[in-house]
Amino acid sequence: MALSDILNRIASDAAHEAKEIIDAARAEADEIVANAAEEASGAARRFERERTREAVRDAETILAGARLRARDADVATRGELVGRALATLEERIVSLPDVAYTAFIARAIVDAAAGGETVKVAAADAARLAGLKAAVDSLSAERGHDLGLCFVSVPADVAHGVVLVGDRSANDLSVAGLVESRRETLVMRLAASLFDKADDGA
Repeated sequence: MALSDILNRIASDAAHEAKEIIDAARAEADEIVANAAEEASGAARRFERERTREAVRDAETILAGARLRARDADVATRGELVGRALATLEERIVSLPDVAYTAFIARAIVDAAAGGETVKVAAADAARLAGLKAAVDSLSAERGHDLGLCFVSVPADVAHGVVLVGDRSANDLSVAGLVESRRETLVMRLAASLFDKADDGA
């Protein structure tokens, strides 16, 4: 066999071997690329799912915050309306005709008095409550009590109404004090009146 034939044979074998090596390398590269593409696609899908979950969580957080703010605003509005209603109630009591106002304060005194206290009248009410003692005596007599109250000219330190002063305590029977003492009951009644129908129509 001639040298050239040997070289040609070696070259042919080498080319064949090289082709096999190259084909194997390409197949491996193709597999690597395919695996990488699948991993990338999976990562993209996971990322998308995670972003979707994050978006859902963000939306839920925003919605919860909005609901909380709406609830707080509703509570504040209702509180403001009840506060206005209580203030209006005080104004309505003070604006009662003198006879009705005197009867209202007299009833509060007789309900609260233990006996022997001193009654101080607000300066603003001194004239319109001129008949207060007679009203208190009449009502206490109806109930079978002799309270022995002492009505003095020293004014009470309240805007409207009276203060019942005992030996060791003072009972605030001002209009504001009477409303405040029944605040919880009044708030419940006002809330029922103001909001039940509104909520039913919502």
